[in-house]
Order: sequence, then C-alpha cells, then structure tokens
Amino acid sequence: MYFTTMNSFNQIMNYPNVKKWMRFLFLEETWEYFPKENRDMPLREASFLSKTPWGDDLRDMSNQFVDTANTILDIINGRRKVLHLRDWKEWEPTEDADIHDSDNIFVVTPIEDGTTDKRPCMVICPGGAYLFVSFQNEGCPISDIATMHGYRCFIVYYRTNPCASFPNPQMDLLDTIKYVRENADKYHIDPDNVTAVGFSAGGHLVGCAAGVADELCPAGKPNAVVLGYPVITLKDEHTHYDTQQCLVGDDNDMKVKYSVEELVTPNYPKTFAWACEDDDCVPAINTLLLEKALKENGVENECHIYPTGGHGCGLAFGNSAHEWSRKMFEFLGN
Repeated sequence: MYFTTMNSFNQIMNYPNVKKWMRFLFLEETWEYFPKENRDMPLREASFLSKTPWGDDLRDMSNQFVDTANTILDIINGRRKVLHLRDWKEWEPTEDADIHDSDNIFVVTPIEDGTTDKRPCMVICPGGAYLFVSFQNEGCPISDIATMHGYRCFIVYYRTNPCASFPNPQMDLLDTIKYVRENADKYHIDPDNVTAVGFSAGGHLVGCAAGVADELCPAGKPNAVVLGYPVITLKDEHTHYDTQQCLVGDDNDMKVKYSVEELVTPNYPKTFAWACEDDDCVPAINTLLLEKALKENGVENECHIYPTGGHGCGLAFGNSAHEWSRKMFEFLGN
C-alpha cells in the first residue's frame, strides 16, 4: 500500500508512526500551508484551494508530501532502513525528538527491491542553509528518480545549526560514503561508482567535502559530484549568508579556505552543476565561479544556467530547468 494524492492530509498524518518521521522529513512550518479546514479533502482537490506564501497552488507541495509519506511507509514496513550516522545501528525518532539535536542524525538506505545486481550509488544531501535538511523536495524525489534510473540511493540527514560548524556536516557525508563503500556487497553497489548529490547548502556540503576528502577521509571521496543551485563561495560578495554563518561564522580565513572554488584541484571529482538565472536566494554566479575553477584545473564537468526556476525547485518539473536530471544521468553515463 502506498499513498496517493487521493488521500487527505489527515489520512496520511494519522497513519501509525507517520507523524514522528514527518517532523524530520517534511518541514513542520510547511504543514501550515495546508489549511485545517481542507485537511480531510483529497490532496488533489485541496491543492487548488490554497496557495504557498510565494503564490503557487499546492500541487507541487502535495506531491512532495505524498513522496515523503511513501518513503516513510517504506521505512515503517521494512523496505528501507534508517541507520544512525555514528554507530550505523537501526534508528528511529521518539515522538518528541529534537530535530536539531546533534545525536539525531541518520542515513536512509536504498529501498530493498530483491535485486542483487551491482549498481551505481547516489548519496544525497538536501539543502537547508545548514539550518535544516530539506528532505521533502531535495531528498525523497531525487532518490525516487535516481532509483528508477538504476541507482541505489542513500539520503543523509546531517548535522545542522547549532552543530553545523566545519567540518561536522562534511564529515557526516564523508563517513557515509566510507560506510557505503565498506558495505558495498551488502547493498549491492559498485564502490567505484559513488556520486554525491547536493542542493543549495547541501551543494556546498558536497562540493566542499569532495575538496577536503583527501585530507580528512580519503575513503569517503566521491567518484562524481552533482550540485543543484549550490552555494559555492563563502566569500561575502556572492555567498548565502545563513550558509556562511552556520559553517564558518565571521572567520574571514575560513570563508576563503572553504569556498568550493578554492578547493578545486586537478584531482577533484568530475562534476555536474546547474542553477537558475532568476535565483534570488543563491546567485547563479556561484555555479559560474565553480565552472571557471573546474575548467582551469582540467576537471571533467558540465554546468548549466537555466533562465527560470528560482531556488529550491528540486526536480524542477514545470520550469526551464526541468531537463537537468536527464542531462545529469547522461553525464554520469548510467
């Protein structure tokens, strides 16, 4: 059994054990986008009766809600495991768990589909300015489409503010990739074909981790990097302020040292990146700065700037960036 948009908000939230997971995987503040008087209607109907603060109807939000709920069903029914990011034992939250507690960090493992053929792997880091982890639009949907393309996908719920100072989030990713490689046979993945995928601040996390891996955790260095509307620079002129402050604060030396464009060397992983020209949150020049550094260092890369899509658009279906995922799979060759 899986949910669809013919289910209502209340039907999904009242299903046993869903709500405690939703607090981590679907931002609580966005629950309020679904007015209480419409929560017993099918989401497909209710979607047209309300709008987000930025003026869109709730169709995309409803699809994200259902995608997240179905990931939770996979967890509840044992088709996916959730592992604590430090000891790799199975983990689940309590009803009142603090989503910002540095001990409440975890990895969602690939869906267990009964197949044993060795496949490429994606390790996904959603964005959130190092303040939260946006599973709903940059975690579950990305995992779903990559799984359809033959990947085995892990999603990382990494440390966020107040525990997001460098290198904590980067080590959460590097430790996850190290674990994945050490358990490649268990998860039926190719340890030499691990792509790290990140969005917004998660893009900085991934890009930065790839640049510091040789020093901090060589076994966690990804074979390829995919960055969506990423924060690249931490230098004041073009950075995203919250991302900068959560990771390095006002330390000007760290702002330079851990800007991704400063970390690119000829040994940097091959990279696919994209952004939207109308992004008023993380300027698209971040992606252009990365592209320049990649080209100067001879790193295989493909970078795209799309006219529209804004920020946080995830799979970007419905705007000019919609082709990015198809281009990404072509670039990765899987």
